[in-house]
Amino acid sequence: MKARHSAAASSYVIDRIDIHWGQMPVNLLFSYGRVDSFPFLIVRLYAGDTQGQGETPVVYTPAVDRILAPLIGQDARGLDSLLPHVDTEADRFLCEAISMALHDLVGQLSGLPLHTLLGGSAQRQVPLMPCIFPVNADEAQVKAQSFFAQGFRKYLKTKLVGDFQEDLARVKAIRRCAPPGLMLQGDANCGYKTFADARHAADKLGEAGLDIFEDPLAGGVSDYRTLKDGCAGTTRIMVDMLSRRTSDLAAVLQNAAADVVGIHPVQPGSLSRARQHAQLAQSFGVPVIIGGTGYCAMGPAAYQHLTAVVTPGGPCGELGGVFDHGMPQSLIAASLPIRDGEVILGDQPGLGVRLNEEALRHFAHGEKTLR
Repeated sequence: MKARHSAAASSYVIDRIDIHWGQMPVNLLFSYGRVDSFPFLIVRLYAGDTQGQGETPVVYTPAVDRILAPLIGQDARGLDSLLPHVDTEADRFLCEAISMALHDLVGQLSGLPLHTLLGGSAQRQVPLMPCIFPVNADEAQVKAQSFFAQGFRKYLKTKLVGDFQEDLARVKAIRRCAPPGLMLQGDANCGYKTFADARHAADKLGEAGLDIFEDPLAGGVSDYRTLKDGCAGTTRIMVDMLSRRTSDLAAVLQNAAADVVGIHPVQPGSLSRARQHAQLAQSFGVPVIIGGTGYCAMGPAAYQHLTAVVTPGGPCGELGGVFDHGMPQSLIAASLPIRDGEVILGDQPGLGVRLNEEALRHFAHGEKTLR
């Protein structure tokens, strides 16, 4: 019995790590300026011939090796308990990629899908909320109509720029063509520089049909509490920037500073921590929306699984890659299947998606193996 147990345990031992990094071109406009590329870093953890994959939008530095190297010889079933305690944003980003890869590896070896490893969910269809990055109101309407025609008719997110007249025009343009019942979320990325401007925008954008106003203001918890209380009944205020670290999220919740909390990928530092953040917000009676970011490979799949577990019935925002981030190609061979604006989670082991090796070679600038 001991020999068989030892052999089973050894099959989960990490014996090799591959890292790939590069830049994925985009052409996106945020309130803080135009972005022409996103960095990516792919982590591949091996146990024998089986691998788990994860990704994060960070630039490779030697610190990556220092965090990854101690995983060699570890039993992958330790999952996020194997991650070091980190403080910097870049290190949290990296640990989330490792978290994805650990869960994917254990899923591949055990035959279990990610949503099961995260606690299980009866829901297998997750509504998606694509994000548009328009340059003006006319383009906002065109891009919104395109997603509506593809079946994304329940949820839509638009980037806002912190200019009230432009943002108002975008919201009105989308509402003119939106199907009944659409929930519209607008992300200003803290683009409004004064409280007065943010308050005015919240009131008027809400009247025009904006349901959720994400990160309107470059401000603190007290500012958001006052803003939320002042515009009750018009639009709901969501925090993202103020909810990324556990201590910051706790302050938001204790001060009732948000109507909605966005759990944004690559910020909490692991899939487990993201789940804990969602549960913490929910324990205060604050609804959660799982957000997205500039992933170009398996990241969206990881957060679609997470959404099914922690916010069943709710949307997973932003699809990344070629879907809504303007990237020329995804780094996965195929996404999880999408039908009528919802992603379908099956019983495929791990994340359920695999890297497109040819695309990875094309966009990667460097690679490294740790043993």
